[in-house]
Formats: sequence, C-alpha cells, structure tokens
Amino acid sequence: MPLVVAYIAIGSNKGDRLGQMRAALDLLESGGVVKVLHLSPLYQNRAVGMGEAEDFFNGVAQVETSLEPEALLDRCLEVETQLGRERSEAGWAPRTIDLDLLLYGGETLNCERLTLPHPRIAERDFVAIPLCDVAPSVNVSGIPIQEIVDSLKSIELNKLKETLR
Repeated sequence: MPLVVAYIAIGSNKGDRLGQMRAALDLLESGGVVKVLHLSPLYQNRAVGMGEAEDFFNGVAQVETSLEPEALLDRCLEVETQLGRERSEAGWAPRTIDLDLLLYGGETLNCERLTLPHPRIAERDFVAIPLCDVAPSVNVSGIPIQEIVDSLKSIELNKLKETLR
C-alpha cells in the first residue's frame, strides 16, 4: 500500500501528561508502519465536563503510514491501552492518553467505528488550532482549516512552551 499522510489529535489530562504524550508518539512509531512527520505546538485547556480533573495538554501529529484507516485507528487504540487509558461508560472521564484520527489523506469515511474527517474538528478549538498549526493548507470537508479556526471562539486555550519532542 502507498504511504498516506494522516493527522492524529493527541491529548492527556491524567498523570504525567507530557510524558504520556511523548510515549504515545514513540509507541505509534514502533513497528515501522507509522512515522511522525510534524508536530504542532502544545496547548493547555480546561477539561470540560470532567469536574475537578486536571487541564488537558493537546496537540496534533502529522504522520505518514501504510496502514488503512481502520488499521490506523486500531493502532491508536492499542497505544491508548498500553498507556493505561480506561474508557468510561458514564461519559467523559480523565484519561492518560487520547488519540483521535482526524484526517486520512483526502478520504471520507463513515462506518460504525470511524468517521473521516473527524466529525467534531470544527467544534473543538483544542483540535482545530493545532491542526492548523501543523497543516495550514488542509481542508476539512471542503472548508479550509484556517476558516474553521477563524470561526471558533477559543476559550482558555493556552499555548505551552513545552514541545512533544
């Protein structure tokens, strides 16, 4: 299979947030089927709907992969499991790591397990802004990412000095 460029949102709000995000990138690359090409700056934002949870650190990774979209999703889920991600049936909960496949080449996909582009990019400043940082010319469902960012009202999203690598 030819190599495809994809974008993965990465976040953490439990434990060593920065360390877990770095470990997630290392684990994604282990095995040689995913290569991180570029990383956005890191941002910090409130953990909305999670009570007294720590703030999130968020960023976006541009990756190159030979995996099909659902196989890349599976790889992200494996990494989350390896880093102790616990899924809550009760709704949003703090997480050691959160990896969301945002875009995969120019593909559109809508199946039970995966929707591409990710359906909530335009609603989440903590996703749209770092995606724009790493890929300012990308379009999401035909809309330039910069236009999406311009339409968002960023609430308490702070750029951090730390980097993922």
